[in-house]
Amino acid sequence: MNDQALGFVNQLIEKTEQGKLSWSTGFEDGQYKTLLPDGKLAFVVQVNGSTNHFMMLDDKQEVILLESIDIDELNCGIARGKRVALYNAIDQLNKLARTQALHVNEKLADAEKMLAAI
Repeated sequence: MNDQALGFVNQLIEKTEQGKLSWSTGFEDGQYKTLLPDGKLAFVVQVNGSTNHFMMLDDKQEVILLESIDIDELNCGIARGKRVALYNAIDQLNKLARTQALHVNEKLADAEKMLAAI
């Protein structure tokens, strides 16, 4: 495992919670991406079944960093503390990115208003 991956994911969680990053849907189902302000780096997060994925890409869409962790790997005890932490951090980032990319909070508020008006 690249030790930097956990650091990047944690920074992305923090910046997303602070509203400093915006996420959009990616190319695959359940995939979300964000670009850094200068556009030179992109980050992609995806939870696909039991596997959590995290990627960093450059401005040419070349993969600079790729981490994939499957829940079975964690359950078998193959993974150690950092892998478990990375798996959980990717999961948390994915939830934040999904909420933002799909405008979940706004849609829930709209649904409440529509139901209240019936």
